[in-house]
Amino acid sequence: MRANSRKVMIKYFCALMILTILFLYLICYRFSVQRTYSQKVIVLLSGSEEDMSWNKANIDGIKLYNAKNNQRIEYVENIAEKDFERKILQYADQGYGLIIGAGAQFNDVIEATAPKYKNTLFCIINGSFLNQKNIVSVQIKEEEVAYIASCIAGKLTKTGVFAIIAGFPNEPMKKMLDIYEKNAVRVARERGLGQAHCLRAYTNSWDNIDLGYKITEQVLEENADIVLVYANKVWQGSLKALQEEPGKASMIGIATNQCSIDENIVLASVIFDFDKVYTCIMDEYKKGHLGKQRVYPLGMSQDLFHVQYSKKIRGQVIEEIDTVQKDLKAGRINLGKE
Repeated sequence: MRANSRKVMIKYFCALMILTILFLYLICYRFSVQRTYSQKVIVLLSGSEEDMSWNKANIDGIKLYNAKNNQRIEYVENIAEKDFERKILQYADQGYGLIIGAGAQFNDVIEATAPKYKNTLFCIINGSFLNQKNIVSVQIKEEEVAYIASCIAGKLTKTGVFAIIAGFPNEPMKKMLDIYEKNAVRVARERGLGQAHCLRAYTNSWDNIDLGYKITEQVLEENADIVLVYANKVWQGSLKALQEEPGKASMIGIATNQCSIDENIVLASVIFDFDKVYTCIMDEYKKGHLGKQRVYPLGMSQDLFHVQYSKKIRGQVIEEIDTVQKDLKAGRINLGKE
């Protein structure tokens, strides 16, 4: 009898110990998640919202996220490349739990700095795959943006000559522009413009407005009538050149609603909804999941892009581009084969 009673007590004791361990585990997990959620978050930007391009799209997204949520994302604008490392060290030393570099230009410095701050999580928007536990990359599917923009350009051109002015010739940029160039030319040729072709130039700068102006003057001399600029502030120089020769060429905007600046020149803009990017990042971060995978691709599957048209664009073109966007979202267009 005593033996049976003793066995029962041992069973109860073991069950109690298991429940206690489980309870303590859940408590520790809860506080761990809360601690991650409470840490400070900051975004580093190499430009400002005045560029009406990449940096403004990011800042608009941050502001919209902050307006919708209790968690506040901080951001710092106009960080010169020579100051990247100093700023990252500054915020890591100040205890920021998540430091986000807005652009591939932060790749190298974050890769070099992250191993020194193993308790800090680093995220690079449009960064490369970096095999370090505390670095993640959120990759915007800019090839989808290029495809949408190229369909618009191919349907609107009259001369069949396209011009691209881009920032730096890194691999993601070249891949994006290859898709734009190939598809814009294809669409134009299907419309009977058999000599359609594309001109491309890199500025190796995100803010050289004068160079954007000069390159645009050159492509106008070569009969380009659709210009796409993806080089942040550089696009303002291109816009000025087009405004000085009204009716000669138009632009396709990228990242923000550039139609709002001059809808007589900018016929359509493919806009990045960056509040969705930051919502994705912060949702994963709050759960403690950010970093469980090295790369997070985001695009039309998340409704990340939409098109704003000027009043000059109506009817069939809009319907056709709506179909393109739906096909991209549904996976019916394989850009790897474009």
